[in-house]
Amino acid sequence: MNTLELDVLKRDLLGKQANKKYRNNGLVPAVIYGKNKENLNILVDPIKLKKLLRNEAGENTIINMKVKDSDQNKNVLLKDAHLDTLTSNPLHLDFYEITEGEKVKVSAPIVFTGKPEGVKNGGVIQTLTNEVLISCLPEFIPNDIEIDISDLNIGDTLRVKNISEIEKIEILSNPESTLISILAPRILAEQTTEETSESTEENKDTDENNTSEDEKK
Repeated sequence: MNTLELDVLKRDLLGKQANKKYRNNGLVPAVIYGKNKENLNILVDPIKLKKLLRNEAGENTIINMKVKDSDQNKNVLLKDAHLDTLTSNPLHLDFYEITEGEKVKVSAPIVFTGKPEGVKNGGVIQTLTNEVLISCLPEFIPNDIEIDISDLNIGDTLRVKNISEIEKIEILSNPESTLISILAPRILAEQTTEETSESTEENKDTDENNTSEDEKK
């Protein structure tokens, strides 16, 4: 996996007021942390970071952060982004510093390839998750994990344990977790009807409770 570079600034002022000022100036407060390492508070240009992450590796991109006006260079992974609930703009970012020879845990996206036999026969794909948690050395982090689902028929279920072994990568997700299922159209329709019925009953109960409360008043 390639390492991309990003220039950042050291953050001297901490606290809500300081962070608000930084954001108003177009910078996002962030922290770099790591195993047995001292935290480093920094400021990141969100526009440059977004452009950097627009590659095949996405958020699993290894970033070499160069702290301006210092000799500090750190290889990091984006671990968490705290977003504004209204605008989705980043409020704070957490980066994990990579130690040479240390395995990291990341979520790897799954790409399903091929058209299942069950779909050709009228079935419908139900996707429950399209990523798995893995552990590996940083240089072996995959951009994605491809799984051929061409052989799946109606009624078949693909679980984490069905993923073929990948060299130098350990899958940590629950082996019994379902990735996708191929459903018959009738079953899918029944599930949809049941969900609609349950929703209707809940709304009915809510209306009855509201009516009861109004009568008490």
